[in-house]
Amino acid sequence: MLVKGAWGILMSIRRASSRHSRVRTRRRLARVSIRPVQILARVRATIRRHAMLSGGEAVVVAVSGGPDSMALLHLLRRLQDELRLRLRVAHVDHGIHRASAAHAAFVRRTAEAWGLPVSVRRVRATAAARRQRVTLEEAARMLRYAALAEVARRTRASHIAVAHTADDQVETVLLWMLRGAAADGLAGMPPVRAHDGLTVIRPLFDLSRNEVLDYLAAERVPYRTDPTNRLRRPLRNRIRHDLLPRLAGYNPGIRGVLRRLATQVADDAALLDTLACRAAASVVRRMSGGLAVDAARFCGLPISLQRRVAAQAFVAVGGNIRALAFVHIERLREMASRGRPGERADLPGVRAVRRGGVLELSRARRRSPARRSGGVR
Repeated sequence: MLVKGAWGILMSIRRASSRHSRVRTRRRLARVSIRPVQILARVRATIRRHAMLSGGEAVVVAVSGGPDSMALLHLLRRLQDELRLRLRVAHVDHGIHRASAAHAAFVRRTAEAWGLPVSVRRVRATAAARRQRVTLEEAARMLRYAALAEVARRTRASHIAVAHTADDQVETVLLWMLRGAAADGLAGMPPVRAHDGLTVIRPLFDLSRNEVLDYLAAERVPYRTDPTNRLRRPLRNRIRHDLLPRLAGYNPGIRGVLRRLATQVADDAALLDTLACRAAASVVRRMSGGLAVDAARFCGLPISLQRRVAAQAFVAVGGNIRALAFVHIERLREMASRGRPGERADLPGVRAVRRGGVLELSRARRRSPARRSGGVR
C-alpha cells in the first residue's frame, strides 16, 4: 500500500507538471539568450573539431525521450542532409520505472512522425544489477550500450550518438573523484571513443543543459521527464542536485573550471599512454591465460609510467576498468616491488600472483564485486 501510495503521489506530481509545461516553455522562451541557429552552429563545430563524422555515415541515435536526447535527435536531423547521414533512432527501455513503456511509445511516435526508422529494445536492468552485483545505474548502462551496439550491427551502422552534455562531463569528473579513481578519472568522458568495434560520439559535448532546454523551448520540441532523475539515491543525482549547487556557492564558474581540468588531464593522459605503451613492450609479455610483468624492469620505470603500465595490463587481461581505483594500482605496484613469492591479490575481475621475479595477471575465474560507481557514463 505504501508503494502504491507513493506512486500515486509521484503520478499526481507528474500530471501537475504536465499541466504547467506550456507555462514553463513560455517563461523559458522569454529569457532565451541564444538562438537555435547558434546552437546548431556549435554542434556542427563540435562534430568537426573532434572528427566525429566525416559525412555519409550510418548513425544510431540513442534516444531516451528526455530533453538531452530529443535535442540531439532534432539537431542531427537538421544536419542529416548536410552530412549525408543515415539516422536510426534507438530506444532502450530499462523497465526501471512504470512510465518506461510510455517513454518508449513516445520515442517511437516521434521518430515515425519525423520520418526516421526506429528500434526499441527492452532490457531487465534490475535483474542484471542483482546478478552482477553492481548498482542499478551501472547495470542499466552496460545493458544500454550492449543494446545500442546490437542495433548498430544489425543495421550496419558505424556510429552511436549519445546525448551527454557539458554538465554530464562535470558530474562525471566529480563522480570519479569521489570514488577515488586514478588521475585519468579526472578526464571524464571523451567526446569520441571506441566501443565494441563501433564509434561512440557525443555531439552535445560543448552545450550546457540549460542551453539544451533553451533550444527545445525555441524549437518547441517535445520531450519526457524521467522521474528517477529526481531520486537522491543515485550518486550522480546527488552530485547534480546537491553538491554542484554548493560548489557554485564557492565559485560560480565551477562547471567551467572542472571542464577545463578534464580537458587538460585528457591531453596529458594521451601523451602518457603513448609513453606507457612503449615502456610496456620491454616489461610485459603474454603468457598462457594472461600477462607476465617483469617486476625488476617494472620498478625501474618512473612511478607515473608504472601506474599506467599496470592499468593497461589490468585492462588487457579483462579487468573491470570502471571499477579500477587508485588503491588497486598501488596494490599491483606494491606486489611488484615487495611482493612475497606466491602472494596473491584479487582485484575487480583480475587475479594477481607474484611468482619469483614476475607478477602474473589473469582474468579472475569468479566475478569480483565491482565498486559501486554510482553510474559513471
